[in-house]
Amino acid sequence: MRLFFLPAIAVFALCAQEMPDGSVLMKERDAAQKRLHSLEFKASMTTEITRQGQTMKVGADVVNAMVNPGKMRIETTVQGVKMLTISDGQMTYIFNGLTKQFAVRNAAMGPAAMLSAMGVNSLPDMAKVKIAEKTVGSETIDVGGQKHDCWIVENRAGEFSITDPAPMTVKEAVLRYWLDKKSKLDVQMTMVMKIAGPAGDMEMAQKVTKTGLKIDEDLPDSEFKFTPPDGAQLVDNVMGAGVPSTDLAGKDAPAFEVKTLDGKAYSLASLKGKPVLLDFWASWCGPCRAAMPDVETVAKQYKDQGLVVIGVNTGEDRDVVEGFLKKSPLGYPAVLSGDSGILEAYSVSSFPTFVVIGKDGKVAAYQVGYRDLATLRSLVAKAVQ
Repeated sequence: MRLFFLPAIAVFALCAQEMPDGSVLMKERDAAQKRLHSLEFKASMTTEITRQGQTMKVGADVVNAMVNPGKMRIETTVQGVKMLTISDGQMTYIFNGLTKQFAVRNAAMGPAAMLSAMGVNSLPDMAKVKIAEKTVGSETIDVGGQKHDCWIVENRAGEFSITDPAPMTVKEAVLRYWLDKKSKLDVQMTMVMKIAGPAGDMEMAQKVTKTGLKIDEDLPDSEFKFTPPDGAQLVDNVMGAGVPSTDLAGKDAPAFEVKTLDGKAYSLASLKGKPVLLDFWASWCGPCRAAMPDVETVAKQYKDQGLVVIGVNTGEDRDVVEGFLKKSPLGYPAVLSGDSGILEAYSVSSFPTFVVIGKDGKVAAYQVGYRDLATLRSLVAKAVQ
């Protein structure tokens, strides 16, 4: 009798084992994305919006490709209209097929922007949103003829507000990710949001399924080159597509504390009463390197007026930053963003990003991308006057 029960007890024990922690799985997913040399996939996206008993359904086809560091292509087609964003590590190009307009930004999209564009951070202001992550099941799904054994992780967000494209409050948001157990990458995502806005309450349901995954394969450079279509017009701003943008000017500067390579700490509190220029940069970013001599010029020019310039490296490993600074030393302190949360606090995902903080602790100027020395001086002048 004892021998009969032993296998049954063993099976029960296996079934009773807790599933992997959802937060751990999501961190593994993010880490797997960052370790990739390259990734390309197609995705079908279906969105349903229900308001006052009426449902509108919209489908979209998406092609995403990225090569670390700095190269990315996001091509979205909705009802025959194409939106395109390309970053080649030097410049970012944005094309809106509806208006047949394109814009050029002297900025490179970083890993955070790439991950956001690929669905890793699907909610705005993630640093301010309370999210409960929980593994809710395991499922084998067929995606484009390929079977994926997945963990299902549910992210449930608390109430939060958004302002773009219109002010509204998200009462509830539930996202589910199907994470492939081998690659740790997500192959499917669903999202349900209940929203209260000026036009009334509505519910949005979205499903994204990825196919044709190409992991760490050689992707042609042609995928990351932009040629304006015939008749396309160059404009300063393109609505409906582009790099993630935030303007914090006029708002209280978020608190931060960061350290240099030798351990010296800088914080918003310790710099109170002084004008501050934060230069968010990466060693692989062409526009960042081009801007550094001018940043140093500005640091010297406004030193007597109390300006403090801090170069915030955006998440690169210490040895990479040390190697870069040995070859190209800066005339102002360089700090590591690390796990300080400063990138999220200042909504930085494209580089360089310049943030000028006034003596009153408010953001005086916020600019994504590098233009020229005159523009940089005009930004700083807003804080030192």
